[in-house]
Amino acid sequence: MRRMVHLVPVVIGGYRPPAAAANPAVAQFAALDDLFARYPILTLVHIVPGLLFMLLGPWQFSATIRTRHLRWHRWNGRIFVCCGVVIGVSALVMSFGMPAIGGVNQAAATTLFGAFFLLALGKAVWHIRRKEVARHREWMIRAFAVGLAVATFTLQLMAAEAWIRWTAGERKMEIGKEGIES
Repeated sequence: MRRMVHLVPVVIGGYRPPAAAANPAVAQFAALDDLFARYPILTLVHIVPGLLFMLLGPWQFSATIRTRHLRWHRWNGRIFVCCGVVIGVSALVMSFGMPAIGGVNQAAATTLFGAFFLLALGKAVWHIRRKEVARHREWMIRAFAVGLAVATFTLQLMAAEAWIRWTAGERKMEIGKEGIES
């Protein structure tokens, strides 16, 4: 939500580079915001359906809703799959068209997970068209799990990068102190 709120003015008013931040932690988050602000449409195309996907997903797996409101389940499922396709394709475009937050490793992981995510969605749709409900459910669970994994992977990667930079700063201070004491 924060990123959407940040990007809508960029789409409306155009991109403006951020002012330099004195605090290194603030500068790191500002650089991340700036990266997405340079690609606001692509980012919004990815995160708006991503929000819908995460909100609609749990409803899809409720047996009560499925049995009592099958028509709603089917329409919600169509929206869910459409959002998933947009997310998967935009993730692949972002992997190749934007600088990766976590470098080559993150780009490779996003490409691999994005491809499997799209495969899982495709298999789920293929199975439901053949009326293979149990197999459809299995593949939808896989797709949702991969979607959750990638979303949390990105957050974990950002946290790890911040931790590495923070502890690298501490280590530099320790080395500096050791040099002074010698």
